[in-house]
Amino acid sequence: IVYQPHLITVEEIRKQMEAVGFPAFIKKQPKYLKLGAIDIERLKSTPVKSSEGSQQKSPSYTNDSQVTFIIEGMHCKSCVSNIESALSTLQHVSSIVVSLENRSAIVKYNANSVTPETLRKAVEAVSPGQYRVSITSEVESTSKSPSSLSLQKSPLNIVSQPLTQETVINIDGMTCNSCVQSIEGIISKKAGVKSIRVSLANSNGTVEYDPLLTSPETLREAIED
Repeated sequence: IVYQPHLITVEEIRKQMEAVGFPAFIKKQPKYLKLGAIDIERLKSTPVKSSEGSQQKSPSYTNDSQVTFIIEGMHCKSCVSNIESALSTLQHVSSIVVSLENRSAIVKYNANSVTPETLRKAVEAVSPGQYRVSITSEVESTSKSPSSLSLQKSPLNIVSQPLTQETVINIDGMTCNSCVQSIEGIISKKAGVKSIRVSLANSNGTVEYDPLLTSPETLREAIED
């Protein structure tokens, strides 16, 4: 099943199957697809969920700070919705406004409990993991007076995003099994790499990795080195 995760979840699909009389269970965890030009054009005209509801549910902290990010890699309104939906559900984020035109996001958050760098990594982890994010503004405090609340610090819990993503890298120049073993041995030791399977016949390698620690481009450069 190919679906848009900001419109429906795997669990909702399963329940709809059972509602029409068919027992269903999730056999494999979702994997994100790489979008081509045609897919991107289709998504531009796809209606998306408004993130206003989730933003209204977010708590408003008395000592909010504000930071602005530049986001490279957004193509359509679905990208905007994905980022807003993912960040607005995170603990300690009170609001987020993403601009496709300006390639930016303005985030208000509780500075006592989360840092701009953690939020930056959270945006880069949003499906399909293609975004490159940088902090462009100084952190600004939006509170008018010191907070009278004592908030306990707790780690940011990115429950809506997987900790593992998969990428397929084309590898030219392999001639034997020794090449395969050499690449697998080197890449498997890289930070963030969870598994790698190299195919001599298909001239490629399939890598499972942590998007907070590495990226497909970094892995490609490591193989070429």
